[in-house]
Amino acid sequence: MDGSERLSARLATLRSVSRALARPLDVVDILRVVHAELAGVLDVTISFFGLFDSPGQSVKVIWQVHEGVELPGGQFPLGDGWTSQVIRSARPHLIRHWSTDGPHVQVQYATDRPGLPESAVTVPVMFDEQVIGVLSIQSYRPEAYDEEDLAMLQGVTDQIAVAIATRPRPADTPVAGDSEVEAILASMPDALLVVDDQGRLVRVNQAARKLLCPPDGSLILGHPLDRPQAGVWPLGAQALTRQLVPIVEQLRQGAAPREEIAIALEDRTHRTIGCKASVLLNRGTPAGGVMVLREIAREEHAAGS
Repeated sequence: MDGSERLSARLATLRSVSRALARPLDVVDILRVVHAELAGVLDVTISFFGLFDSPGQSVKVIWQVHEGVELPGGQFPLGDGWTSQVIRSARPHLIRHWSTDGPHVQVQYATDRPGLPESAVTVPVMFDEQVIGVLSIQSYRPEAYDEEDLAMLQGVTDQIAVAIATRPRPADTPVAGDSEVEAILASMPDALLVVDDQGRLVRVNQAARKLLCPPDGSLILGHPLDRPQAGVWPLGAQALTRQLVPIVEQLRQGAAPREEIAIALEDRTHRTIGCKASVLLNRGTPAGGVMVLREIAREEHAAGS
């Protein structure tokens, strides 16, 4: 399309989104409608929306889609990645060619297609000058988006913000008590990992992110811990994974080790961490578990060893 046709298509999309959001939809339905409308003018191969919890400094992904298939969400603490940067700065971010321009991805979500996208537009969702969420669209094609696309997505997120703020509080929106819990988890010195009933990592806290994410490492949410995706292990290292998988299998069966389990970390220092685990239940049925990791021993390598 030429410039005038692209402008007309974008204006038409904004009008369609505005009309659609005038209906009494819940948050997930709002996002589905927006995704369908955007698909006519933008590459929305990958899309996700996360609610931002300011006291807990974490993002809860309540909706995401990959090549037309909706995927389960997850929760992660703010870090140094591009999503966290967008939230902290309250400014949108455009990535034209990920493999050459970066930034490094510390937390990613599992999909049926291994590998990272090449292009992305990520926009803060703001209401009353506060960031309440973040919306991102991504493509496997380099140079899939430009500044005009970013501006359009910003206009859409402005409408999403108003729609969310004027609806009854959605079930996934943190309430005061939840925020207090999130703040406690965020400040925990011990690493917290949560797995679901399929043995997939669905949540980490800030301490876990620091422990498991070296400068060149990544975590993968939503992927079984016992197998890698595109050569990357969900917990960043194969050795650590092999030691935790038996514990995860116990949790899936509704059991947990009675004692703290010693786990060896293979890095530049000899470190041993202890793992305590407990089962999560949903109406009496095992629904995954929680693992808390704490450092119990550390022995620096001697120079020249």
